[in-house]
Amino acid sequence: MKKLKKINIFFNSGYTLVEIIIVVGMISTLSGLILPSFLNWVRTEKVNSYTRELREYFRVIRLDARRWGSSCLVNINKISYEDSPRNNTFNGFTVTCKNELGTINSLAPLMNNSIFQITNKDFRITPNGRISSDKSIVVVIGSQFYNSGSTILNCLIIQSPTGHILKGNFVRKDWINNRMDISKSDVDNIVNENQCET
Repeated sequence: MKKLKKINIFFNSGYTLVEIIIVVGMISTLSGLILPSFLNWVRTEKVNSYTRELREYFRVIRLDARRWGSSCLVNINKISYEDSPRNNTFNGFTVTCKNELGTINSLAPLMNNSIFQITNKDFRITPNGRISSDKSIVVVIGSQFYNSGSTILNCLIIQSPTGHILKGNFVRKDWINNRMDISKSDVDNIVNENQCET
């Protein structure tokens, strides 16, 4: 008799359908609240990662130009949002050196459709590693999802003529739209050194 009671207790323990529905509802509600924050964090980290890689890439170009005694022209690759295939990666810059340092372009950081960059001008690096430009070079990097939560705008200032690179936050934000070109030169005089807070 006592053995039967123990078996009945064992079979009666478990979860009811109502309890399972409540737990599933709680999990889906929490994930619905956490997911947007997680996506914004991932998008912000993509912008920060590309900014760090680009800063290091410009430093490597200067070092190689000095090492080989070559002048290098750094051009931005113009990539429009509409013409770019989805989920592809692109080189944002092309570097052409006098002595054809072929490895420089292979070291360029790759970007994709989730971020954009805009620069005020192309520039030349002299054989002694200096910037041959009448004004500093400014590159602004942001997320394509800027208007939907990932509000980050990084900027790099390459000071002329020293080539020293500063990182900061770009202040002016009224020019950003939902379909920014992935990579382009500034033709509207938006990107300038004064708007980058270091």
